[in-house]
Amino acid sequence: MYSSSDETGIITAYIEKLEEQSIPRALALKKRIESGELLNEIDIMYFEDQLANASSMMPMLKHHPEYQKLIAELASLYHEISEHALNNEVSNKK
Repeated sequence: MYSSSDETGIITAYIEKLEEQSIPRALALKKRIESGELLNEIDIMYFEDQLANASSMMPMLKHHPEYQKLIAELASLYHEISEHALNNEVSNKK
């Protein structure tokens, strides 16, 4: 298990990465998907990696309510992207 200071450092690094890299990339992906594009192999691999990272961080983050809103918004963003991407795939196959 991690010490409190280790946990704080890990969470801080994770949140910084979300704010500087993951969220901007997800928003750009959302914009592409909303314009009718399909997810490519790299997008899918990125998305899977982000979901795995989020899952591994959940045990630590559940003890820090100050991050709950950010995590909920991120989950909602990923849900919107995946739902829209699925709709694009279905529409593309018709």
